[in-house]
Amino acid sequence: MADPYDVGMSNATVVANATLIIVHSATGVNRGSILEVLRITVTQQGTATSQQLGVIVGQKASAFGTYVSATPSPSTIGGAASGITGGTAGAAGNAGVNASAEGAGTVTNYFAEGFNNLNGFLWVPVPEERLIVPPDTAVIVKLVGTPTTLTGWNANLTYMELN
Repeated sequence: MADPYDVGMSNATVVANATLIIVHSATGVNRGSILEVLRITVTQQGTATSQQLGVIVGQKASAFGTYVSATPSPSTIGGAASGITGGTAGAAGNAGVNASAEGAGTVTNYFAEGFNNLNGFLWVPVPEERLIVPPDTAVIVKLVGTPTTLTGWNANLTYMELN
């Protein structure tokens, strides 16, 4: 069985309606070109004030934003590197976090949920509901709304490479 990989940000300052994570699968048939999303979390540690926000998990096909490069970490200490590398532009085979600028591309929702910032958001799908990401496809986790406190945000997306 392949090792899972984690792409995440911690204690970040975000902008309104920000893309928190983007993972763009590689092109062709090589490592990182077919992904299975195992888990997504969004939490906040920057405030004790309750606020209802939303999160979108979806696909973005073009006109990507500007991100902080995030190299996926293997779940096994000393494990093999992912076929996905860190990148700032949402290009194929790259992962990034905490968009400082959103691209104009359309987001196609896979699902949208509401959550309270003090409780956080956790999605751990049963195997039949796991999101399969085909080659050259960007999956995003996007915050919906403007948090009253923009600091202290955490987000993680855990995936497995199926090829």
